[in-house]
Amino acid sequence: MADSALGILIREGERRGALGHVPNAQDFDEHVRFYKSALRIARLCLASIAVLLLGMFFFLVR
Repeated sequence: MADSALGILIREGERRGALGHVPNAQDFDEHVRFYKSALRIARLCLASIAVLLLGMFFFLVR
């Protein structure tokens, strides 16, 4: 199956390092922090939508 986005990011960094590209640890850490925060925001939005839908079901259908 497909690798996670974080795994792809790590593998790409290792590939660039093997080609002689000087890795920038701060830049990589910043990418990882952004990725994790974007996932956190997406999860929060999905959870909010789920709570709203459950509330609508409970109050409107029952």
